[in-house]
Amino acid sequence: MLKNVSIKKLMTPEEIAEVQCLNAEIWGSQAIPSHQLLAAVHNGGLLLGAYLEKRLIGFNYCFIGYREGEMYLHSHMIGVEKSYREQGVGELLKHAQQEYARDNEFQLVRWLIDPLEARLANLSFLKLNAVSTQYEKDYYGPLQDDFNDGLPSDRIAVEWWVERHHAEDCLDELEEVAEQIVDWSLTVDGLPVLDKDGEFQSNQRLYKDAYLVPIPQQLQKMKVESPKLAEDWRYKMRTILTTFFEQQYAIVRVKKQKEYVHCYLLVRRSLLAL
Repeated sequence: MLKNVSIKKLMTPEEIAEVQCLNAEIWGSQAIPSHQLLAAVHNGGLLLGAYLEKRLIGFNYCFIGYREGEMYLHSHMIGVEKSYREQGVGELLKHAQQEYARDNEFQLVRWLIDPLEARLANLSFLKLNAVSTQYEKDYYGPLQDDFNDGLPSDRIAVEWWVERHHAEDCLDELEEVAEQIVDWSLTVDGLPVLDKDGEFQSNQRLYKDAYLVPIPQQLQKMKVESPKLAEDWRYKMRTILTTFFEQQYAIVRVKKQKEYVHCYLLVRRSLLAL
């Protein structure tokens, strides 16, 4: 983890201008107009900046959400400068977000991630111990930014309860006995293929307490080298996770592997009191 990174709440037009420069560098565009960001942070929203020696290297934008009678903090965007990724900056921003939620009496922080993006999955489920029980098909419609162009914008909803925790010992035991629900293989170019023979079906009945589901380690690399393969992963993962969620399973962890794929650990919700 990077040392000497400071996190602060951003409120001024000048600070938001810094965010927009970094935003354009990461996504190739300004996803949210500056005037809207400014209005949001002055009316209940939250914009956090990560600084290294007075230089902005990451940000996290949140606003208040309301769902089924409960208010929560919705984390809409998190971005880290490319040269500082995988060094704990996102985790620092998330923990600062958690402290804000706790201080302002929010019990839940919620966000959406692409289920095929291993880096975001690792942050959400392995580092922060969040859970997911909801799949959204093509949530945003077509997106043309550098990260999302070329695939339907499927997302899974991630829930991070401020004070509620599931037992790590229980998950360790379940991970040990979890069965991989589908196989994966490699193309001649060394890219992972999910369920090559199409064995998983949407009407498949799941009966074990825990399963493992592979996800690619390098989605963006795959999108460049084999767009059709990335699309194949999208639709197969949509079927698999939708089936699991409909049968009351939750994503609770990522099991990391050395090469090509990691795996989601999905556990029966009744075992976790979710």
